[in-house]
Amino acid sequence: MTNNLFDALGLKKSVIKAIKNLGYCAPTPVQAEFIPVALQGRDALASAKTGSGKTSAYTIPVLNFLLDNEEKTALFVAPTRELAQQIQSVFRELAKDTDINTALITGGKNMQGQLRKLKTNPRVIIGTPGRLNDHLKRKSLKLDNAAIVVWDETDRMLDLGFAEQIEEIISFLPEQKQTLMLSATFPPRVLKLAEKYLNNPQKVIIGELNNPSDNVTQKNIKIEGNDKLKKLTALLRETKGQILVFVQTQRAAAEITRYLKKNLFDAAALHGGLKQKDRDAAIKGFREHSFKILIATDVAARGLDIPDISAVINYEPPQVPEEYIHRLGRTGRYDRTGICFNLIARADRTLWKQVRAFLDKKYTLSDNTESISPRCPNKSEAAHSAPGKNSPICKLYQEQKDISNTAKKTLIESTHPPRRAAEKKTADKKTGNEPLSLNGNEEKSTIPPKQEEYIFTPFRKVYVGKPKKDIPAPQKTIKAKRPPMRANQKKKKR
Repeated sequence: MTNNLFDALGLKKSVIKAIKNLGYCAPTPVQAEFIPVALQGRDALASAKTGSGKTSAYTIPVLNFLLDNEEKTALFVAPTRELAQQIQSVFRELAKDTDINTALITGGKNMQGQLRKLKTNPRVIIGTPGRLNDHLKRKSLKLDNAAIVVWDETDRMLDLGFAEQIEEIISFLPEQKQTLMLSATFPPRVLKLAEKYLNNPQKVIIGELNNPSDNVTQKNIKIEGNDKLKKLTALLRETKGQILVFVQTQRAAAEITRYLKKNLFDAAALHGGLKQKDRDAAIKGFREHSFKILIATDVAARGLDIPDISAVINYEPPQVPEEYIHRLGRTGRYDRTGICFNLIARADRTLWKQVRAFLDKKYTLSDNTESISPRCPNKSEAAHSAPGKNSPICKLYQEQKDISNTAKKTLIESTHPPRRAAEKKTADKKTGNEPLSLNGNEEKSTIPPKQEEYIFTPFRKVYVGKPKKDIPAPQKTIKAKRPPMRANQKKKKR
């Protein structure tokens, strides 16, 4: 569809009024394509880049459906607490002039408070798989009237090990329902799940799959030795605006935050090991510009909708390649521009290569530049794309091959140093391989005897010159036997 106004999407007038009150003038591409499909009652599978308005794309048709069907309810399932809170915030803003109430069912919240909320029969349930299953087993949550189920960031749910819990939730749902599944990426495992539980879904794909946003400039920075933390502090001083730094573990987030505070940076940490009130306080302070830097694990890669983030720094690569797109999507949202710095150390290269393979781009990490360099083709590609020995591609391939061979030769020579001439001649005499003398008047070598010299290599010890003296094996010490005790000594001992 090419509609440029919400009026043409088939929504109720009250919903259109709520949308306009929020300041939305025209739908984004994913909203223009997805909302009409959802209004038809069909199952749908949608993929769009982060920051493209996916949350509003499914909350708007759900609100429209609930206004027409007062006895029905809706269920939203998200992988993280932060994303669940974001969904509730967006839906509340849309439905603030209606009597539709919501319940947030996530971990880290008081169970008794959630039980009291569920007794009010909320029409919209928003939660994470773990806590939803807890209430389903307690029978405090009933999904018999759930007519619409929305699975947001399904790939992340599977990465976190929620596959079994997803199937348990589906077992409590009625057979007649509409299922909407959305994400920025759709790896094969998600498509397999969609084929199992979605009924002839309509696919809505905006832009290229598994590709990052075009609004974000990516810069790869090679790190030598242990200079990663120094480079991070330099980037933080040079970059203006709100900065989000991603790490892999909770410990790394805590230690880097402590280091930055010691160096007078305004920073805070966000990870799964914090209490829910501390996580909420970190997000609120970052959104309100109380501090400039947020050090976070991948819990902040999804559901953190802060338009003012000017830069993302990947201090460590993501453990799952798909998370790179979500990390990068925290900046450059809503047609704004952003920048993403990738700090690439030698220990990180394997994970970064997995990210490149996932992005379906023929790039490899460069050893001597700060950017991505084109991948050198193999022999078959070079011969197919540019036949002839003088072609540029073949020359490039040959140069890369020569560099590789030179590196191998250097490594061999460093681990196995060549023998000196005098040493080689002595060895030839012992083996009978000494060259024959023609006239017997050859000059003798004037090279003085080489003193014993120790050469260190990272693989083994090598002695050059005089051979090492044989060290006799240590003699085994024998303990002398104690003399037998006398009769009077035995009595005393007793």
